Amino acid sequence: MLQLKEKNYLQHNLQLHYEEIKSFKKKSTFLKSSCYSQIKTELNHILNGLEWDNTLSAKNESTKEIRIVSWNIERGKQLDGIINYFRENPELSKADVVLVIECDNGMGRTSNQNVARELAESIGMNYCFAPSYLVLGKGALGETNHDEENTTSLHGTAILSKFPIGFAKSVDVPPVKEVFHSSEKRLGCKKGLIAQIQLGNKTIGLGAIHVDLSSDATDRAKQLNAVINEIPASDIQLIGGDFNCSTFNLRTKWGLFKQIIQKYFTVGFSGAIENYMTPEKIFDKPMFDALLNKGFDFNSFNNREKGTIYFDINDLLHSEKTKKFVPPFFMRYLERKLRPWNGCVPLKIDWFAGKGGLVIKSDTIERPTHQNILLSDHNPIFIDLKLN
Repeated sequence: MLQLKEKNYLQHNLQLHYEEIKSFKKKSTFLKSSCYSQIKTELNHILNGLEWDNTLSAKNESTKEIRIVSWNIERGKQLDGIINYFRENPELSKADVVLVIECDNGMGRTSNQNVARELAESIGMNYCFAPSYLVLGKGALGETNHDEENTTSLHGTAILSKFPIGFAKSVDVPPVKEVFHSSEKRLGCKKGLIAQIQLGNKTIGLGAIHVDLSSDATDRAKQLNAVINEIPASDIQLIGGDFNCSTFNLRTKWGLFKQIIQKYFTVGFSGAIENYMTPEKIFDKPMFDALLNKGFDFNSFNNREKGTIYFDINDLLHSEKTKKFVPPFFMRYLERKLRPWNGCVPLKIDWFAGKGGLVIKSDTIERPTHQNILLSDHNPIFIDLKLN
């Protein structure tokens, strides 16, 4: 793990080579090219690097209880609203530690803002940021309707803390696909972020993870295990983030169709919907077994009554992503079947799990908005943790 002293920002000149990198159709060809030879050292330094600022908050006194938040903020597209929400919301304004999932740093789709840094500076927290990808395009499906060129072009995960962050490390997780060949062309791999903070005489080891969307139950368990295994030995250990335990693997249309048929004949339509809130029972059991095998509790660390994202047929009908994965005849079928739920069902895919400490409160803030604008497609979750 790297000791974080004062501050360190990730900067590079790789933007001079973006167009040339994008011209390669195969990653294998790129890796054999003179272009790669020229930028290899700088590229690896950035993709395996960390950015941090430990000068934004000097709070270090002992405390008996802290509030920890995890929120997938959807790139930071609504960053100004998110900052205001952290300042004004009675629950999030009490946050001591925040696991921030999906942070852009120098992406045109988010106005080339350094999302983790600007959020941390605005709410007075130290931060560290681990990039997963150097993003070579405008963004994923539904994010390309802009004309702003990427600058730093990084995307990853951050941990914010009112307390100094003593140590941190990015963690490679087992890949499930080659992102250089995806619709959102990228270099790098999905990474988790671990860190340790100290409060008085207590240490807290933190893990933040964004499990790959294009994964099956076994993949998800392996990715989670990779981060759990790296959380530093501490009085309290906690992992949180977007587990993406949707009970589906969205890698291919055909694979998705087979899963739908399997569920229809095993648990039925209503049973499949019920499992969205209880993925640990059947379809994502390997992931939660991995937590239990390492001594991590997840039940008391989460509000099990509230979802953290929604399968909303009314939104999906107009979504480019839906058209990519789901044929029109099936969308019409879903419209009919989901009428008893008014077309909208919750999923629990954002989680905390931990060992040590005592959970006083766990909750989910549903559909956070600022000035009537939805701030993310995910709901933030939080816990109050008693340390002594």
